[in-house]
Amino acid sequence: MKLDKITLKLIKYFVSILSVIIFICFIGSSVFLSQFHKNSQFKLLKSSAEEIYSSLKEGYFYEDVSINAIIIKDNKIISLGRKKMGMINSLRHIDFNTLPQQGSFKNMGNQSFLYYKLSTEFGDILTFQNSKYSSEYLKLIYIILLTIFILALVLCIPLISYVGKKFTHPILKLQKTSQEIAGGNFNTKIDINTQDEIEDLAHSLESMATSLQKKYDLQRDFIANVSHDFKTPLSVMRSYSEAIKDGIVSDEEAKSYAEEIINEVDRLNKLVIEIMELSKLQSGKLPLNKEYFNIKDLLNECIDKFKPIANEKNISLVLDANNVEIYGDRHYLLRVIYNFVDNALKFSPKNETVTVCTAFVDKRIKVSVINRGMGISKNMLNNIWNKYYKHTKSGGIGLGLPICSEILNLHNFEYGVISEENKQTEFYFLAQTEKII
Repeated sequence: MKLDKITLKLIKYFVSILSVIIFICFIGSSVFLSQFHKNSQFKLLKSSAEEIYSSLKEGYFYEDVSINAIIIKDNKIISLGRKKMGMINSLRHIDFNTLPQQGSFKNMGNQSFLYYKLSTEFGDILTFQNSKYSSEYLKLIYIILLTIFILALVLCIPLISYVGKKFTHPILKLQKTSQEIAGGNFNTKIDINTQDEIEDLAHSLESMATSLQKKYDLQRDFIANVSHDFKTPLSVMRSYSEAIKDGIVSDEEAKSYAEEIINEVDRLNKLVIEIMELSKLQSGKLPLNKEYFNIKDLLNECIDKFKPIANEKNISLVLDANNVEIYGDRHYLLRVIYNFVDNALKFSPKNETVTVCTAFVDKRIKVSVINRGMGISKNMLNNIWNKYYKHTKSGGIGLGLPICSEILNLHNFEYGVISEENKQTEFYFLAQTEKII
């Protein structure tokens, strides 16, 4: 079975951590546990020596001892108990008088012993025990630790492989899905139910795919709309130019055709300027020239520009504004209001009213443009600020509101639209007030 990279890393980390733990245990056993065991043996030897001393004080000869014991008096060695009486001869080369209270010594057979020496009126009572028992004890500890290490590897590596597979399987699903999204397949459904951050990531990836699908569709429509808006005036210009070139029109008609060509060139130029302006606004290459100015004066200026258009449609333009100064770029904010009013007139029926007004909201001034026209459907409200979106009844590629959105974002102004179909639509933004005049 081929293991994935994450599972191999988990196994590597586990083996490394386990090896470090076992190594620390070996060191601890060699140093601390060995010393602890040795101290325990010294305590046992001391206890045995004191027990022997008590029995001697009570006047009977102590024979039944579980460890080796001798008495050294006047350089003579007297064996206690019945165990290994022949051992005394192997100890005669040792100068017991120079030995400290506890420690170790070796007999003539080079065997190592731990001892404890208790000085009494009967002589020095020396209890001792072969130190091989301590070595055997440590060897047993080492064997146990090594066994635990091997068992941990044998039992845990398959378990880690299983857990790693459970952990990486959803990640591999996410990887495959992300590759499909990168390839343009946005209709993905990720079946992951881990109830953790991986599942949250799956939901985020699905949401991203939906958003990308939406943007992709809008961008495709945008390109189609731009192509159409370029194609129509170019076709008109070509037809008129060919007619003038072939001399099949009169001088008066040629002059009219030339004017139409100029109008179409202006239309294309305006379209290109809008695209470039939106791009520069988004990249921050059009810095704002902020200043304090009177919002009522700005609204009056905008309404004056639209009065001829409003009169043609018999629409009343009503201004209800406060004398309030706000801080912003006057030129670009005029562009925003101009677009709001232009849309209001475009979608208002004849003999209606378009209201341009202001109102105080907390410490801010709300600038609104209200019309009582066809309204905007709910499914369109979230898209109208998108640079790729085109209202089917508006014509053009719909760059006006996206440009307004970028301008208001650069001002850090809150903005939005409130609309009821076939009743009323309100475009607005909220600006910080400076003072009332």
